[in-house]
Amino acid sequence: MKIVTDSRYKTLYHLDGRVKTITLIVAIIIVVVLGHWHLAAGLWLAATVLILMLGFSSLALARRLIIPFSIAWLVMLNLIFTFGNIVVAHVTIGPWILPIYQEGIARGFLVMVRILAAVSFTVLLYITTPMPEILATFRILKVPQLMVDLADMIYRYIIITDQTAHTMRQAQLSRGGASLPRYRQVRDLGIIAGSMMVKSLDRSTRIYKAMVSRGFDENTKPPAYFEAGIPKIDMLVGILFTCFMFIIIAVDLILR
Repeated sequence: MKIVTDSRYKTLYHLDGRVKTITLIVAIIIVVVLGHWHLAAGLWLAATVLILMLGFSSLALARRLIIPFSIAWLVMLNLIFTFGNIVVAHVTIGPWILPIYQEGIARGFLVMVRILAAVSFTVLLYITTPMPEILATFRILKVPQLMVDLADMIYRYIIITDQTAHTMRQAQLSRGGASLPRYRQVRDLGIIAGSMMVKSLDRSTRIYKAMVSRGFDENTKPPAYFEAGIPKIDMLVGILFTCFMFIIIAVDLILR
C-alpha cells in the first residue's frame, strides 16, 4: 500500500486516534441498524471512495470483502427463502419447491449492504489509525481489560505467525514441494500447520512466564498511551461527523 502525501487526505492520518476510533465505531453501529438500503449503500460508497482515495488498492479492498460478502450472501439466501409472506417465484430442487419471498429479497439485500458498509468503515479505521491508538481508545472506553489484552497479543503475534508460515512454505517450495503430487502437498501443509501450532504453544508459554516474572497479572494496568488531550480542531471534526451520522439515523427513522 502506498503512502498518501497529498495534503487533502493526510489529515485523516493525522487526526487524533481517539476521535477516529470513536467516530468510526459510531458509524459502524449506525450502519448496522439502518432500515433503508439506499442509506447504507450511500455510506458504503462514501467509505469505499475514501479508502481508494487514501491509496488503498481496490484489489486489497476486494480481498478483505470476500469473506464478509460470502457471509452476507448466505444470510441473504436464507432470508429469501424463509422471510416474508408475498411469494414472487419458486425454485424447484428435485422433489422440493422453495418459495422466494419479496420481503426476504428486500431484507436480505439490506443486511448484505449493512455488512459490507460496516466492514468498509472497519478497513477505513484500520488503514488510518495505528492499532496501539485503537486499543488505547478501547481502554479509555472501559472495554474489559482481558479483551483488550487478547486483541493486543493477537495483533502482535498474528503477523509473526504469518511470516513464519510464509518462510516455511517458501522453504518447502525451494526443495521441490510444488512438483509433488497433490496429496503430498496437502500432507506437507498439514505438517507445517502442526509445526506452527507446536511452536506457537511453546512461544506463548515462554511469553506468559516472562510476563509473570515481571509482575504481570490480570489486574495490571498499562501506562496511559495518550499523554495530551484531544486537539480542539480534531474534537470539532469528530463532533461534526457524529452529528452527520445521527442525522442519517434520524432520516432513516423518518422514512420508516
